Amino acid sequence: MRSDRLWQLGGALCAAAIVAFGWFFFINPKYQEADDIRARVDDAGVQVAVQQQKLAQLRKDNEHLEEYKAQLAADLAALPEADSVSSLLRELQAAGELTGVTVSGVTVGSAVDVKTAGATVHALPVSLSVVGPSGKINPFLDQLQKVQPRAVLISSVNLAPSTTAGDRTNVTINLQAFYAPTE
Repeated sequence: MRSDRLWQLGGALCAAAIVAFGWFFFINPKYQEADDIRARVDDAGVQVAVQQQKLAQLRKDNEHLEEYKAQLAADLAALPEADSVSSLLRELQAAGELTGVTVSGVTVGSAVDVKTAGATVHALPVSLSVVGPSGKINPFLDQLQKVQPRAVLISSVNLAPSTTAGDRTNVTINLQAFYAPTE
């Protein structure tokens, strides 16, 4: 009877070993694989939500596409393809006449490359001498920076009262006029 019990005990241990072997090498890896797939599904769900938000924002932006195109056209017009110094001088003179000041001297330097993200832009350093009533200087600066079609950036303004009688101010303005050649 002892040998029967020994065989039963041995059979039970062998069956337990087969079940343990099957669990560790066949069943448990499938559970881990299923957990990994669930985690990837959750990550994909989060990515889908983010992409849906981006899509909603793009649809919202698309409603304003015509406004963006108009702004792009205006911005491109502010960046001529060549330095166009003669047209720049005419624009400066017209801005002076429009605001009631006199542009008495203009010095234009050599173009300098400007670092941009994706486009080649050049800046012409320009120095202006302007004479006019002190109340007309700010409208002239606004005309240069905001109204006239060419993109300019005023870097410095030096004011000096005129030595002649009256409310006259001599102003030296240093600015950069931009242009973007097509390649």
